[in-house]
Amino acid sequence: MARFFILEDVSYCYPGSEKTGVCQVNLELEPGTFIAVLGANGSGKSTLARLCCGLLKPTTGRVLVEGYSTANDDELKYIYQQVGMVFQHPDNQFVASTVEREIAFGVENRTRSSREIRRIVDEELARFGLTALKTAQPHSLSGGEKRLLSLADIWALKPKLVLVDEPLAMLDPGTKHRITRLIQDLKTHGQSMIWFTHGLAEVMTADQVLVMVDGRVVWRGRPTALLTMAEEARAWGISLPPATEVAAELGIDRSVIANENELVAALWK
Repeated sequence: MARFFILEDVSYCYPGSEKTGVCQVNLELEPGTFIAVLGANGSGKSTLARLCCGLLKPTTGRVLVEGYSTANDDELKYIYQQVGMVFQHPDNQFVASTVEREIAFGVENRTRSSREIRRIVDEELARFGLTALKTAQPHSLSGGEKRLLSLADIWALKPKLVLVDEPLAMLDPGTKHRITRLIQDLKTHGQSMIWFTHGLAEVMTADQVLVMVDGRVVWRGRPTALLTMAEEARAWGISLPPATEVAAELGIDRSVIANENELVAALWK
């Protein structure tokens, strides 16, 4: 199957600084792929996310979306239509005065009819439980509501690749569960996804995990493999699933425990 998204030896150095944000990262995605990028704060995850969507241009190397390069300004419009970014801080992406206008903003830029725009906005308001808040100001919403709105913005546009940067940070357990389910639904609709986080529990269904330290990819493999690498994971700033940590304290083989259901099943044996 063709690789529609490619990073070729991508590096990025901050202007006016000797600090390297990302160093020689390589990645290829096929359609429908779910990739997780794990690392501590300052590991280069957010910088890589912005490189992936064209908000930053690599100092060296190339970012290609269906053969189009983020280094070419004339090709960025097409790339922005194929790659959607959900920021760690949703306020950074809001541009409209109300929730419904926020969802409509991106769709209007695709030059759809007024009737089609109204249909899409109503569908996304309902899908993300925001109908009652449609006239509210985006910046007045709670943290969980802002995250739902940021996802609705992207869902309405149906990009081929969705980037999510720490989407569950600072949310209560109920909202985390709901947002995780909604993000997973994106993949079932055929979108590819790159999920940037420090928590392994969020991305146990990923096809592949990349671990970043100081801007470099130091490890890649299946998420289940990290369950057996507790010392390395902690040193890299990665949080293992709580059930995995409890299993280790109880002397249960952590390689088979990734969630509460598996822990309960192991305890009943």
